[in-house]
Amino acid sequence: MVFYTPGRTTSYPSDKVDTGIRFHFLGGAQEVGNVGCVIEDKTGTRVLVDYGLSPGDPPSYPDECPSIDATIITHSHLDHIGMVPWISANHGCPIFSTDLTGALAPMMWHDTYKISKIEGHPLPWDKRDIEETAEVWKSVQFNEKQKIGEWSWQLHPAGHVPGAAMIEFELPEYRVLWTGDIDVRDSPNVRGAKPVSADVLVMEGTYGGREHPDRKEEETRFIQKIKEVVSRGGIAIVPAFASGRGQDILRLLYRADPNLRVHYDGMGKRVTKHWLDHPHHITDAEEWNRIWRWVRRVGSKSDRKKALHGDVIVTTSGMLKGGPVLWYLNRLKEDRDSAVLITGYQAEGTGGEMLLENGSLPIYGTITKIACEVERYYLSNHCGHNHLVEFAKNTGAKHVVLFHLPEEAIEPLRTSIEANGQTVHIPENSKSLYIPI
Repeated sequence: MVFYTPGRTTSYPSDKVDTGIRFHFLGGAQEVGNVGCVIEDKTGTRVLVDYGLSPGDPPSYPDECPSIDATIITHSHLDHIGMVPWISANHGCPIFSTDLTGALAPMMWHDTYKISKIEGHPLPWDKRDIEETAEVWKSVQFNEKQKIGEWSWQLHPAGHVPGAAMIEFELPEYRVLWTGDIDVRDSPNVRGAKPVSADVLVMEGTYGGREHPDRKEEETRFIQKIKEVVSRGGIAIVPAFASGRGQDILRLLYRADPNLRVHYDGMGKRVTKHWLDHPHHITDAEEWNRIWRWVRRVGSKSDRKKALHGDVIVTTSGMLKGGPVLWYLNRLKEDRDSAVLITGYQAEGTGGEMLLENGSLPIYGTITKIACEVERYYLSNHCGHNHLVEFAKNTGAKHVVLFHLPEEAIEPLRTSIEANGQTVHIPENSKSLYIPI
């Protein structure tokens, strides 16, 4: 299946930028995920920030990217990197990110490729494109100034997951801050983001109009439920994303009770090894070495059977769409003493959403009723509404461009940020947004 005809199917305009800055969202405007944006000014410098896809049935993809000078990647989650191999195959430009993001990306692409084959949804790139991407990828450290054309730029910690970055661009006439996914709160494994002064702020708004529960209180509630389930003889199954949430959960459990028999299964094991190879991105990396020796890593069928006699199983996939979690649920589905503890975002149509709504989900093609207790915990690593508004204010930006947000978040965020005295812009996919000087 042909998705793009390079140079012919892009929505990007052919005219030059005479004044100000052009932001052209290929995806990620007025939607969560699928992020990709081309930024250009009158110098002709043209940079792509992120190029993801939204996994679904079928997946959705951003518009075709035009010719660019470089690509900068904020972090390794699929909705920000899923389409990057297409860039290297068709444009061959340099691709920049932190070293940890660069280490994680190929693993995420190989997993995406495997899933696409299983589900029958073709991708616009193939395995050979992953190899080409490695040849043009360049690692950058935080606060290390770089040049692309007439622009200077540097990365700052975004607080979302280890290795996640905000991008500060210094253009001849403007300073732009691109947040990527951010959280200003400290999480178990990474420090929160700090605002950076800018003239234009391009900020995610995933949780606009919504507030998270107090993080410490939610972590305490989660640990209390773990202990309750274990005390009654059940097993706590914790579906967790491979990159970020699973590691957060392990650190919380280790600190709460090192005597817990915790088993760790799925792709998160490989992610964690990359974390340990890049300790400068992790809070208290020495403690992580102890956690890694403590947790019981599942590496075989016999290990999985042993996990059924433990206390806690932390495993992928976080949205219960596949992965080892379905194997465990299929065996514990009638155990009322056990519990499924949901800790992450559940997209529409996923097994996790179905379980929360109906108490059942597809397991190997069959809708299966789950007798286990099901509870939800809000341990998001995105800013809530008030933190987003405060962050925008503290950058001092005159213009704020909002992206990566659902429709219901737009007006609450716009209203609150305009109350700061800032001008808010809501871009549309496939259309250019111009910020004047």
